[in-house]
Amino acid sequence: MKSKLKKVGILDYGVGNIASLGGALKMLGFHVSIGKTEASLSKVDALFLPGVGCYPFAMENLRQMKMDQFLKNRFKAKDLNVIGICLGMQILFDYSEEGNSPGLGIMAGQVKRFSAKECHVGWNIVQAKSKTIIADKSAYYFNHSYYIETNEECVLGTSNYQKDFPVIVKKNRFYGVQFHPEKSQNIGAELIKRLVLEE
Repeated sequence: MKSKLKKVGILDYGVGNIASLGGALKMLGFHVSIGKTEASLSKVDALFLPGVGCYPFAMENLRQMKMDQFLKNRFKAKDLNVIGICLGMQILFDYSEEGNSPGLGIMAGQVKRFSAKECHVGWNIVQAKSKTIIADKSAYYFNHSYYIETNEECVLGTSNYQKDFPVIVKKNRFYGVQFHPEKSQNIGAELIKRLVLEE
């Protein structure tokens, strides 16, 4: 399962399990570069936004690092695959109920809290909306308390916990996955590889 791609970046903006994601990428044969600035990530072939943590904290860090504008520029230029995982997916949208915080606004939608303050933890089935990079009715590992609500055509797959909600999205060359592919064994590893190599 080795890849010819040489360098994959991970944006370190103070949230997320970078070690787990970095280990998964290295197992796939990628050279991993972890950075906090545009200069440190300027030569990567794809960029990951990890995310385990607090939405307002994540967005404030991105703004202070001036990486919010970097990501918006990459979205407009369509010159880089950017993959947001869990919170890294949620910040791509307009707004979150967590801290009443604005997001990057790259995709239209809001981040909502599951009712009764419950958490969606464990393996769950993903339903593909069409023939996409994700296999229909595959199981992935989830761990989150907030979900995306959007009417955009960016949704490639959904899952169900309390209600159906988007779990994989794409617009331009930006992807978001609500689950953790790096913790989803072989099927997650295959998806990571497809997300990086997708053109």
